[in-house]
Amino acid sequence: MISRTLAALLGAALLLGACSSDPEAEPAAPQGSTPAATSPTPTPTLPSLLAGRMGKPDGPILAVKIDNTAKAHPQRGLTKADVVYIEQVEGGVTRLVAIFSSQLPDKVAPVRSARHTDVNLLRQYGTVALAYSGSNRGVGRALHKAPLKLLSNDVSHRGFARTSSRPAPYNVIGDTAELMKRAGKVDKPKRVGYEFGEPPAGGKPAASVTARYPRATVGAVWSEKRGEWLLSMDNRRDMADEGGQLGASTFVVQYATVKGSKFHDVNGVTSPETETIGTGRALIFRSGQVFEGQWSRKKAADPTSYTIGGQKAVFAPGTVWVALIGRGSPVSVR
Repeated sequence: MISRTLAALLGAALLLGACSSDPEAEPAAPQGSTPAATSPTPTPTLPSLLAGRMGKPDGPILAVKIDNTAKAHPQRGLTKADVVYIEQVEGGVTRLVAIFSSQLPDKVAPVRSARHTDVNLLRQYGTVALAYSGSNRGVGRALHKAPLKLLSNDVSHRGFARTSSRPAPYNVIGDTAELMKRAGKVDKPKRVGYEFGEPPAGGKPAASVTARYPRATVGAVWSEKRGEWLLSMDNRRDMADEGGQLGASTFVVQYATVKGSKFHDVNGVTSPETETIGTGRALIFRSGQVFEGQWSRKKAADPTSYTIGGQKAVFAPGTVWVALIGRGSPVSVR
């Protein structure tokens, strides 16, 4: 989906091109005079289709499963993610799916196991590379049936390493360059459910949001200085291994059905599955405001559509974080 900002830039480029080719656009220089030096028309900088990062075109998509419990922090690589999903896993805690396209970090950590939720969640992006470390047999079979380039640490250690600086199983680090070589040909985003530009009307001032999972808490506080929502996990600032606090230009709370799946973890605990196909309420946080919205997705291959007042939602350029949370879960906004 082309954003309003992208459309405007393309329109400007076409107008400039038309003027330079029209013989009546500029008068001819008087005979015998030296034409004034002119600068070439600059090529407009186009934003990423995935997360609105100006000057960083979309590349092949790498999705990485990253742990989000206390021992996993600080995480590495998320500062360069285009989109990050927070999903519920066993025990009511959370795990992340980080989507990289416009830029790749050198390393990502800690890489953890995949879940059945990931199969339909990632289908909207096309054939992408998925890096993960472990899955139960049922999830593994579902992943192999999906149009994904699977990069499993259990199948091959290529692109993965373990570090002594983190306790197991939170010590698996992914080398993104090597992982993408291993993946081979994967898709670039062709159409996604995001548009980027100036904030729409109808927002209400918001300073913070707190979303509660059964045994985890995700928070975001608006920072006017950084122009981002600074993130916290389980009431602690969410710090990046590279330094600084993680932030989102747009933070979305997406209410969805979370149900028990037919799969379970190594301890026999039923694995929850979040349904990302359907419709539901969405709270969209951007530019120090909250917007009441809706999300919808008819089938797995479709992008997720976000609307505000029936109109296409417009996100702030930059990283998007999406908290996938149960429909009845408590969310507080201040």
